[in-house]
Amino acid sequence: MSQHAFDKRREKQDAEKSKKDQRLEDLRLILASAAGRRYIKGMVEFHGVFQAIPGTNNVEIYKAMGRREAGLRIYGEIAEADAELAQKMFVEYLRRNL
Repeated sequence: MSQHAFDKRREKQDAEKSKKDQRLEDLRLILASAAGRRYIKGMVEFHGVFQAIPGTNNVEIYKAMGRREAGLRIYGEIAEADAELAQKMFVEYLRRNL
């Protein structure tokens, strides 16, 4: 691999890392407010992150799986931004639903 190609690849990786860091910082700002936490909590619950996928109809199952997959991505970013808050959200869900 030439030095130029290596430099281009490094620049692309740095740009992607920078975007991810900015996204996580934005999420931390959202989670810093009570209203932001309520909103994000609603998104995670809407997407059924902590729930089993119910149903026997394949179409409904696949829709629920897609919704949950989106929610898991959101929850994963929450865990990356604030691991303690992510754990707290999970524990609160368990307390309400078990």
